[in-house]
Amino acid sequence: MRTRHLSLVTSTHSDTTTVRSSALSPYGPVRAGLTTWQTTQDQQLTELLNSLESEVASLVSKSSTLCDMLSTATQEVSAVLNATQIESAGTDE
Repeated sequence: MRTRHLSLVTSTHSDTTTVRSSALSPYGPVRAGLTTWQTTQDQQLTELLNSLESEVASLVSKSSTLCDMLSTATQEVSAVLNATQIESAGTDE
């Protein structure tokens, strides 16, 4: 009987090993052979990405502020130039 049992286990085992699939987790498929070093590296990359995203958000905010300031300054200069042209036109006539 032992031989029969081993035969069944071997047959079943060989059937399951030909079909390979990724282990599932709440975070998606798990890669085989994932080590602590790889996990640490992934965490460092995530922290770096978060830092870069924060810097980009800061730069976007600053550029928006600068664009607003430039627009306001342009409107003020345009108003002054228009007023100067009206005064000049009035004195020439």
